[in-house]
Parts: sequence; C-alpha cells; structure tokens
Amino acid sequence: MKHVLFSFFASALAVAAFAVDLDLAGEWKLVKQDDSKIACPIAVPGGVHTALLKAGLMKDAFWGQNEKDMQWVGRSDWNISRDFEVSKGFLAKREIVLRLEDCDAFATIFVNGEKVGETTDRFQRYTFDVKPFLKEGKNSIEGRFRSPEKEADKRREAKGRAFPMSNIMWAKNQAFVRKAACHAGWDWGPAVQVTGFCGTTKLIATDGPRVEYVYSTQDFNDSFTHCTLTVTAELSDGSKVEKKFEIENPPLWWPNGAGEQKFYTAELDVNGEKIVKKIGLRKVEVLNEKTVNSKGKEELSLVFRVNGRRIFMKGANWIPCSAYENEQTSARYRDLLESAKAANMNMIRLWGGGQYEKDVFYDTCDELGIMVWHDMMCSCAVYPGDDAFLGEIRAELEHQLRRLRDHASIAMWCGDNECLGAIKWFEESRKDPDFYRGEWMKRSKMQGELVKKYDPARTYWPSSPCCGPGDFGDGWKEDSKGDMHNWDVWHENQPFAKYYEYHPRFCSEFGFQSFPSMEIAETFASKEQILSRGPDFEWHQKNPGGNERIRKTFARYFPEPKDVPSELLLSQFQQAMAIQTAVDAWRSEQPRCMGTLFWQLNDNWPVASWSSIEYGGKWKPLQYLAKRFFEPVHVTLSPDGVVKVVNDTDKRVEDDLVAIFHGFDGKAEKIEAKGVVVDANKALGVVKITPRDDAVLELRFGNSVNFPVRADYKGDLPKANVKAEINGFTVTLTTDRPAFWVWMNVKGVRGEFDDNAVTLVPGQPRTFTFKPKDAIAPELFKKSFSVTHLAELGK
Repeated sequence: MKHVLFSFFASALAVAAFAVDLDLAGEWKLVKQDDSKIACPIAVPGGVHTALLKAGLMKDAFWGQNEKDMQWVGRSDWNISRDFEVSKGFLAKREIVLRLEDCDAFATIFVNGEKVGETTDRFQRYTFDVKPFLKEGKNSIEGRFRSPEKEADKRREAKGRAFPMSNIMWAKNQAFVRKAACHAGWDWGPAVQVTGFCGTTKLIATDGPRVEYVYSTQDFNDSFTHCTLTVTAELSDGSKVEKKFEIENPPLWWPNGAGEQKFYTAELDVNGEKIVKKIGLRKVEVLNEKTVNSKGKEELSLVFRVNGRRIFMKGANWIPCSAYENEQTSARYRDLLESAKAANMNMIRLWGGGQYEKDVFYDTCDELGIMVWHDMMCSCAVYPGDDAFLGEIRAELEHQLRRLRDHASIAMWCGDNECLGAIKWFEESRKDPDFYRGEWMKRSKMQGELVKKYDPARTYWPSSPCCGPGDFGDGWKEDSKGDMHNWDVWHENQPFAKYYEYHPRFCSEFGFQSFPSMEIAETFASKEQILSRGPDFEWHQKNPGGNERIRKTFARYFPEPKDVPSELLLSQFQQAMAIQTAVDAWRSEQPRCMGTLFWQLNDNWPVASWSSIEYGGKWKPLQYLAKRFFEPVHVTLSPDGVVKVVNDTDKRVEDDLVAIFHGFDGKAEKIEAKGVVVDANKALGVVKITPRDDAVLELRFGNSVNFPVRADYKGDLPKANVKAEINGFTVTLTTDRPAFWVWMNVKGVRGEFDDNAVTLVPGQPRTFTFKPKDAIAPELFKKSFSVTHLAELGK
C-alpha cells in the first residue's frame, strides 16, 4: 500500500536549477594497456571480466579450474573509453560534473585527453568538474584503470607493515584497498578482481546547486498513533532544505510476518526535476539489556524491537550474488530476496566482505519486509588505521550512510565482520596485539561517530561477532552476550547435537556445507570429472578439507551413498538436518535467544558451500526446511524428548498438540495435549515423549505440522514405494511405507515447489504445486519430473 504524502520544494528550492543528465551507460571500448591487441567492447555499467569472456579473450572462471588461468585479468591495467555528444544547450549550463558510483577502483579519468580526477575506492561517490574540458559536439572520456592487486602490494610496501587477511585469499594485501574483500577469493568463491565502471557513470548539468541526497527522520509518540515526519534535501553547495509533516494514525511498515509493508510516496518537484521517494514509517530499536544469571555472570541481550514490539529475527547471511559484475542483475536480486521472503525470513545480514549493494537490493528488501543487518565493508582482516586509509573509509561512509539511511529495511549498522576476532588469527597481530587492536579501535570509533552524525536513529554495533561495545570477549564461544558466530559443528567436526550445548542471545552465523546438486555440478565440470571426483570437481570446494568433512559426516547420520549423484543429494539432506537442529534449539529458547541467521543464503558461482540456494536460484533442501522451521508458530522436539511450541506472533495462541508415532509395522500411536496455550513471543515445553527408532514422529499444533529430524537415519529404513500422480503443475505423492527425505526434482526447469524434502507416511497423500519461473508447457514439466527418497540413495 502507498499513500501520496506531498509534492513540494518547487518554491523552497528556487535556487536549485533543473538538472539535465547525460547517461554514459552503453557500449565502451576496452583495451589492455600493455597489449593493444587485447581489445573488445565492454558494457558500462559492468566489469572487465565479462567483456573479455563475451569476446572470447578469457576463459570462463566458473568452468573447471579456469580460475587459475584468468588471474592475469586482475593483475593487468586497462583502458575503458568511449565518445559521446554534447549539445550546445547542455554545454551552456553553469555547472557540469561527472558523477561516478561503484567505480572499481583505481582509475585516472580523462575527458578529451585532460585529466579530471582519480578514483581509489569502490564504495565512494566521485564528482568531478568537467565543464572546462567539454566542447560542443564530439567528446571523449577514458578511464585508465590500474590493477587493484598491484596497487594493494604497493600500499603494503609503502606501509612497511603487514595487515593480513584470511589465508584463503589469492591477493594477500587486499586489506589495503577499498573494494570487496571477496574479489580476492573466499572459502566459497573464486578470485575475480572486478575492475571497471560498475555503477552510475553520467554527466549532470545545472545552473545551480544540485540535490545530492533526500532523506527523512521520523518521531513517534509512545503509542505510534502520531508521527512527525521531517523530509530533508541536501544540496551540492552544502545547504539543506526541510519540511515537516504531522501524520495521525500512520500506517506502519513491518518486517515480513509481523504485518504489512506500507509506504508513503514523497513526490519532490525541484524546478521541474522530479524526485520520488518511498518512505516506510517505522521505528527500529536495538536493545542491549544487562542481566546477571544464576551463576553471577553478567549477560547482555541483543533484541530488535520494531514499532514497540520485540521480534525474533529469522534469516540468513548474504554475499554478492555473482562473482561476475554483469551477472548481478535486478532479476537475480529479486529472485533471491523473494525466496527469502517465501521461506518466512525477516532479516538478511549483508556481510562485510562484499559490497554496499545496488539500489535494487535495498528497494526490494523494503518492499518485501526483509530487514537488513548491515555490515560495513571490512572482513576477516586487520586493517590499517592511518589517517589516509581511514580518510577513504570516512568518505565512503559519508556517502553510503546518506545514500541508504532512508530505507525502512536497514535495521542496524555493524562495523565489520570478524575483524575484532581476527587480531588473534595472524602471526603478526598475535605478536603485537595492542597495536592492531588500537588500529581497529580507531576505525571503529570513527564509524560509530559517523553513524551518530548521519544516521542517529540507528544503532552502531562494533563488530560481528561482538559481546557488546567495549567488550573484547570471544564471540565464537561466548553465548551469553551480544551476537555469536557458532562454527564448532562445521570447523571442529562436532556432532549436530552440539548446537544444544550453546545458548546464544543472537546467533548471526552458523552453517554446514553441502555439495551442489548434480544439475549445478554439470555447469562447471564434465560428468566424468564429477563421477570420479576429479580435480575440476574438487576445485569448486574452497574451504580446506570441506569435501572430506561432508563425506565423513555421513557415517554419523546417513547410510553410505550408492553413487556420486546420491552423495550430492544426500549431502544436501545432511546440511538441512544440521541447520534445522540449530534453529530448533535456539528458537525454542525464546525470549533468551532472539535471532538466528544461518550462513548463507546464496552463492556467487556454482560451488560446494553453506548456501541454501544454489547459484542460479535452485532451492536446496535447506531452503525448503527453512520455510518450515521459520514458520511463525512452530512445533519441534528437543533431544531429551520434550515437545515444544514456539510462537513468534504478537498474540497468544491456543490449540491441541498432537504427537503421532507412525510405526514401520503400520501401527500408529497418538499422544495428545488439549488446549495448549502459548504466549506471544514465547516458547513452551508441552509434553515429554520417548522417541522411537521404529517409527516416524509427526507433530501437529494448529496449522503447524512437523516431522522432526531424527537422531540419525542409519539402519534398515523402510523400502517405501513412492508414487506420483501429475496433473498440470500439481503432483500428488503417496507411499505404502514411511519415506524419509522425499525429494522432487524438475531437471532443467527453473522453479520451486510449495514444499519439498518431506516425510511421507501411508494413508496421508500429499499434494504439491510447482511454480515455474519461465513459461513452460505442462508436458515439459511432466517429462522432466522425478522423485526419490532416502532409502533409494544408500547402498
């Protein structure tokens, strides 16, 4: 829903002149500086790699081990140029500037052969005066880009001291440059050192000050029945114009699952220049409440309160949606974020090793009600704290905070990802921890001050994980304060039940890997390489020892897979089992724990990883289970046999709890608890039962139905015969015996079922609907459909 709020500023901004834009997007020319034979067209906005790939001048980094053979691209210098026309009227304007956003990263800019400026930071907005260099008619513009990897090495040499990053990165000095850290590779992604004009590249002509930023502030009364809305426009000459509005009974913006996403539309008329803003009215608070537990230990909560209501945060972590800049399309963003909403997520953590995202990301999160825990762009490293380097970060934040602060979806600013803990990782920082901690503190202090200045309504959280401002505790092991990153199960090879031994206040990272599906694996390796687990297949595992860990874990929980395709699918069931175990454990401790964000939602290339959605958008079993274990009212089973009901809603719920054991022998045992009442935002243990190895457990509470994951799926499973009846895009499944992890697939067709990775029991047919993402005939769906289940995958 939207409401037109106002149309104003026409007279208030009489000093501002109608701006004329000359967008320079389109086809440019790319030339390697030291070899003019390597040249081709390049799309702007866009990066060098995709242009070279399209022209046949570079191998596809996504196929096999080609990543090794294309590192020359990021280590080379490039010229990107084009001609453009300027009219007499455009040239007559008093001011003409070149506006660059997401220019990545080290470039000298020339207009008609004259230098107009330098760029060094992907995350800054650059504005260069170019009027003196333009002429009527034909003009030229050129960006001479220097290798970011070489520039990082130069900065390291000049600094005379190491500032190391994670050892899985190709470029060891990436911490010295302000671009996405993961461009140097990560433990889930390739090293693709993006270079080029990747965002806005345009000329702006005016006869007076330009409108640079427009934002609002919102002040509510305690009952949220009145809002004072102040809309401010910042001009290029440093002046501001603002207007206040008093709104009675304002429709509020709510996170997904808590209410609707309602907006006001602000229409600004600046002497003929139209600016439209969507404004969601809401108040977000981050509560850090200190308590003392029964052992006398101080604890600190981390709770998001929206419009006066405490809300449990459910979601995942976000990484850049493609390693290739040109593949970060609006359609890809929308597909991934709609998938998050469909899985009952209400928060995405935008991870600090990536980038300040494109507008479409934030606009879509606003629209869908997905809140954003927003890291600032520092990750897994110790960063310099000298004036020059901090000056770059200051400039980027002065832009990004003003650019993004009006988005309803942004919940909190976080200083970095794991940089506080990283001081203990590296030999250099372990030898001199006081120095590196001091560098971190200088940056963190500056970041907090900038948030207070430019976005005072939002909380600044120093790092993730973090035990709280000023607390340098171990956020990987400490579960009583702030947010936690829990990686014991994956990195330390602990059993899934280990999750129940931790009791986090908010867990912002935890994960377990799976292999890609066979269908996705075939996009980066030949079938022979996949079936033999050859080097091309293994190359697409970036976490050291990851594939071995996945396979060894099978021995704990699953039968030995009969072949490689079964192994790939089984790994995805295993991943889903791990994450459901964690989420069920921590959601059932509400309100002590008030958030679980698993690692990670998406991939940036086809790979073995922690994602719930494969590269290209295909849902793994984990994404389907997330849709179920993140539902607002959820019933689950703890390892000690206690059946719990979790209620995330703002209302008390009352219903009958039913537990049914479907025996492998065909007999059923039912346990009921009548009239169970669960208060709002609470979890309640209802009844204790004894799990059975020879039966399937079904739990029901109102509309919530759950077949809890078992302790393991080893031993003799029923040899079920699962049958499918297809009618259009609808599938009805039946079984003669209990069937675990029933999986439907539609090969080569993009789309999802409304549910999948399910448990079936005799006498309970299940009907599913497939929603294709492209127009296809039902006949193709039927031809491409297949179904399998766990008992068919083992030896």
